[in-house]
Amino acid sequence: MREENNNYLKKALSDFAYDMACGAQIRHLADLGYTINQILEALDISVPYERVQKTLNEHLQKTGVLLIRKPDHIIPAKKAFVKEYDSYGRASFRQIVVQETKTSAVHWQEHAYKQEYDGNLLHFLEYKTKENGVEASYISCDFGLDRKKTEECFRVLGQRQQEYLRGILWEKKRMYHSLTPRMREIIARLYVHGLYDGEGYFQTTGEHILFGTPINLS
Repeated sequence: MREENNNYLKKALSDFAYDMACGAQIRHLADLGYTINQILEALDISVPYERVQKTLNEHLQKTGVLLIRKPDHIIPAKKAFVKEYDSYGRASFRQIVVQETKTSAVHWQEHAYKQEYDGNLLHFLEYKTKENGVEASYISCDFGLDRKKTEECFRVLGQRQQEYLRGILWEKKRMYHSLTPRMREIIARLYVHGLYDGEGYFQTTGEHILFGTPINLS
């Protein structure tokens, strides 16, 4: 029992030291849209890729950027400030979005995206995101389901886009990512190559939009 307690204490101290040294910096850089490779380059100390990846993914899920379930409920968000310390012990404040526990169900209106009527997909996603807000706009992602198809998707993406997606711990099921500028560009690029088939959820307007493979890729 004493050995277990000592191991627990050592782990707790190690986690605390890690968070003090670079945890806050990783979360801050993630908020700025840095990929894991960019974060590793920016850190003041050497940290294993896997540990940065774990911290990044925990942060993306905690802030609602990445969801493991359908965004069927609106979670009211409020802003707050947290005090953080850098590797030299200097304090600073960072604004974050705090998710509240109270939720309200969304009554979805389902329809399909049609390029001939809705126009260019990237412009369409930009319009819908502006209309609903990034925090209320989600797109489905299947990058953890089929490794062969995922690698095919990655080949048509830019380097930073690939780095960002590879840094996420995709589960073997459909997940949902907020429609940040980077994700809008990724989805639009995959779509024109016939590599995206999914769904979007826009909570403010209550729209559930289906995106299928375009018929004409020329």
